[in-house]
Amino acid sequence: MRVSNFALAAASAAILAAPPAWADVTADQVWADLEAYLTSFGYEVTAEESRSGNTLTLTEMTLRKPLPEDEGEVTFVIEQLALRDQGDGTVALDMPTTMPVQVNVAPSDDKSVDMTLDYTLEDMEMIIAGEPDDMTYVYSASSLALVLSDLVIDGEAVSRDDMAGQLSAGPVDGETRVSLADGMREIHQQLSLGTVSYDFTGGDPEGDDEGMITGTLEGVSSDATTELPQDVSTDNPSELLQAGMMVDGAIRYTAGQSRFAMTEGGNTTSGETSSKGGSFAMKMSQESLDYDVRSMGVNIDVTSPDMPLPISAQMDEMRLHFLTPVGASEEPVDAAVNLTLAGFTTSDMIWSIFDPKGILPRDPATVVIDLAGKVTPKVDILDPKQMESLDGSTPPGELNALTLNNLTIDAAGAQITGQGDFTFDNTDLQSFDGMPRPEGVLNLQMSGANGLIDKLIEMGFVSEQDAMGARMMMSMFAVPGSEPDTLTSKIEVNEQGHVLANGQRIK
Repeated sequence: MRVSNFALAAASAAILAAPPAWADVTADQVWADLEAYLTSFGYEVTAEESRSGNTLTLTEMTLRKPLPEDEGEVTFVIEQLALRDQGDGTVALDMPTTMPVQVNVAPSDDKSVDMTLDYTLEDMEMIIAGEPDDMTYVYSASSLALVLSDLVIDGEAVSRDDMAGQLSAGPVDGETRVSLADGMREIHQQLSLGTVSYDFTGGDPEGDDEGMITGTLEGVSSDATTELPQDVSTDNPSELLQAGMMVDGAIRYTAGQSRFAMTEGGNTTSGETSSKGGSFAMKMSQESLDYDVRSMGVNIDVTSPDMPLPISAQMDEMRLHFLTPVGASEEPVDAAVNLTLAGFTTSDMIWSIFDPKGILPRDPATVVIDLAGKVTPKVDILDPKQMESLDGSTPPGELNALTLNNLTIDAAGAQITGQGDFTFDNTDLQSFDGMPRPEGVLNLQMSGANGLIDKLIEMGFVSEQDAMGARMMMSMFAVPGSEPDTLTSKIEVNEQGHVLANGQRIK
């Protein structure tokens, strides 16, 4: 089942949105803008309209959207929504405390699923101000929640003892500005969700397998800018991007904690996690997709029957960032990957399994891989048809250049660092067995390698003979550095495809 993130975001932002006050805007104008906004995401919007004095009332407002490949639909029902002209050029929006969201999935090759989610808002206040082509929504609520109220799988009701879920947040404060210009709808949003809590449990009605996860995120806030084409009605990301859609947003939190447990075959794996904050940022446009996920001060504790001891680990920072092109291009475009695992430590109990005498240094370990490059994409990665057209031997693009900004591996008293820069000739696929021929230089620096080998010999992990082979291999690719137990290595690939290590040809 795939429910469009854009569609859900549209419904939430539009229904949850509201504003300051300067020029004049009327209830009819707000409703017209809201309806056009939802329709642009492929929703069928229906409602009974009535007018009484300064209030426009919409009853049985229904948002309906089919799922891909005719496998069901999502329906969002608001029994009554009122837009009140306040006499000062602003509009107040009143909505019910609880609104049902129905999801009906009917795949041709699997069981049907019908679920109802209750979307609740407590003490919701919302004011819209501005002018028809430039509205600002200011809103607040003491809390919001999304609760699974009914679940039917293949015609059979599932009790809450077998499946339950709830997501809540509060207090909620935000501001959203929606402006229209040059055929585009531009949305700027700032939102604070306070504390976000989640609690999900589920089990097999016909067996003993079950699972649960519960937790909180504190100090949750977000800001985002989105540009959408006004005259395009689709939830297909590729089509929206080609029409000019752009998203640039970030979600942050100041602390988080969770608990989980999974029971399978009578065996239970359980654990706890916590962090001192983190963020998720995303930029998406016709040119590229950019993700950046980061957590700080991470703690993980896991107990499992498959492991002899409880696992406990801590990390100062975890980060994954990648930048990839989206659409096909005739010219090289930017790409990047960054993986950071900084300050990793684990418990003495785990260390004692393989190092009971404490021979190895137990300082925090760090791994950093920071790569940037140039690639020429041949297909749109968000277009399923283009991706399906590739056979197993055809790559989705060409690698043109690769820069190693930082390689750091620091653990057990040894360290490797490196930097490098290469270009690639895609017309030469023979020199390196089907890989484009590289040309450039990789510089590596090592420290503590011989000391680590000595400790591994002392621990009995490495024999003297194997250690001699490892040292001979290092001597082939590296030369002694200026400090004791340090090595440097310069690996070059020239335009003839020759590989040299410190000036000596090895290929």
